[in-house]
Amino acid sequence: MLRLRPTLPDVLEIAGRRVPLVATRRTTARMVRLKANSVSGAIEISLPPRGGEAAALALLKSHHDWLAAKVATWPRPIPFAPGFIIPIDGAPVLIDWQAGHPRTPALLADRLRLGGPAESLGPRLERWLKARAKADLEAATQRFADQLGRTVARVSVGDPATRWGSCAGWNRPEGARIAYSWRLILAPAFVRHAIAAHEAAHLVHPNHSPAFHALNRALDPRAQDARRWLARHGAALHWVGRPF
Repeated sequence: MLRLRPTLPDVLEIAGRRVPLVATRRTTARMVRLKANSVSGAIEISLPPRGGEAAALALLKSHHDWLAAKVATWPRPIPFAPGFIIPIDGAPVLIDWQAGHPRTPALLADRLRLGGPAESLGPRLERWLKARAKADLEAATQRFADQLGRTVARVSVGDPATRWGSCAGWNRPEGARIAYSWRLILAPAFVRHAIAAHEAAHLVHPNHSPAFHALNRALDPRAQDARRWLARHGAALHWVGRPF
């Protein structure tokens, strides 16, 4: 008799939330592994190259309470939609959209005023935040690079899931390329600038040696405070702009 392999679900009902299940086969995996990813908002399960579905289902069942406890601590999505409050520079800001407002976003104390088509509000707001992040981080990076007498060829922003910043080509004559997460604009300025100091320190030390950390602290004495802030609040930044 032909036995059908058990099928893993695409979505799990956990802690009152519908959570995607992402299964990945890994050539080096010898057993099934389970992870509750608070950044992606998914339950991730690693399978060996062949089989493993039955073991995965058993693991999901036996670890249901553990998964529920993890999911219960996850942030809630904050969509880019009228009436929702998002953080900008670490402060709560109300999205004040009305069709008659000017199309270009304007930050007015504790509200972000913008108009234009409602259906394009999300992409326009994200572009505005990215531009704001790039301008701020570009200036901070250049300031630190000038202190060190180093050259930065380019500063860019993206949306990486695992890094707040990265530095490449530190020893190239034309200068390094430094990239940041645009979501740093949501965090307090001291956090954002501490990440810029961290990446600037890599212009001198392309490692995490004691000399690197000493230089990082010299550039920004609040480096440790920033790391603690991100450890506590960083995952929530990835839920900003995410629909329900």
